Amino acid sequence: MVDYDEIFVQADWLEEHLGDPGVAILDVRTGFRPRPPGASDFFSMRSNYEAGHLDRAHYLHMVDDLSDPHGSFPFTALDPNQVRELLGALGVSNEQTLVLYGGNVPPVVHRCWWILAQAGATDVRILDCSYDTWVDAGRPVTSAPVVVDSKRFEGSARPEWIASKEMVFAAIDDPSIGLVNALTKEQFEGRGQFYGKPGRIPQSISVPAVDLTDPISGALRKPDELQEAFDKAGANNFDHLITYCGGGIAASTAFLALKLIGWDHIALYDGSLMEWNDDPVAPIEVGPLVNG
Repeated sequence: MVDYDEIFVQADWLEEHLGDPGVAILDVRTGFRPRPPGASDFFSMRSNYEAGHLDRAHYLHMVDDLSDPHGSFPFTALDPNQVRELLGALGVSNEQTLVLYGGNVPPVVHRCWWILAQAGATDVRILDCSYDTWVDAGRPVTSAPVVVDSKRFEGSARPEWIASKEMVFAAIDDPSIGLVNALTKEQFEGRGQFYGKPGRIPQSISVPAVDLTDPISGALRKPDELQEAFDKAGANNFDHLITYCGGGIAASTAFLALKLIGWDHIALYDGSLMEWNDDPVAPIEVGPLVNG
């Protein structure tokens, strides 16, 4: 099991380390507008960042900066080599602790964590509160531009963290692999917003990302609560797990939660239902689980 403090940092700790050269801070605030039945609009908040941010924080947008503009499906993770080049151009190195903070859409922060860690960043952490909470507590912010001194960011990608559509097809008939649907229970059953077609991939279990996140702080719930959520869904019936959602974002929350409670054999289906439902032969099912 990963120690909670290896992933999340408290506001007091980060305030004490604002001037620490061993810490690189990344503002990943992103706005959100649902656009059913397709991909939601995650819009840039760079103008908000320019108006106020933590001292020495760089801005990264989940879509504009960390998604592949030429990807075959929305929000395709940026190639790890390009991620490392981007970080180096910002003056960030892999010898630093990277700390992310966001706004009121926690899965975006979790997605950015997953992209950076998957690309080879070795120490990526998340502030355990939102930017607004930081400001409301009277903690320091600035509008001063960040001075950039480019560095070389070196690291090794983790390709095993990504599941392809072919791997998901194979998992449907493999009792050792579980598919974790991180959408809401309503969406899992084929109701509400959907992505191309309503429903879920066969043989999926339901672990909504919203149930894994503290509604006040935006941080993940404590490990025992996360463990209970996955146990209740039947995750322990499998040796390997693949998380998915509509476009790979809520799935990042489920992935991070699983990593936090000690799962090693996990991957994220990056295309998720946006890719799956674009394939006319990819099976989909609706309704409550028979044993649910």
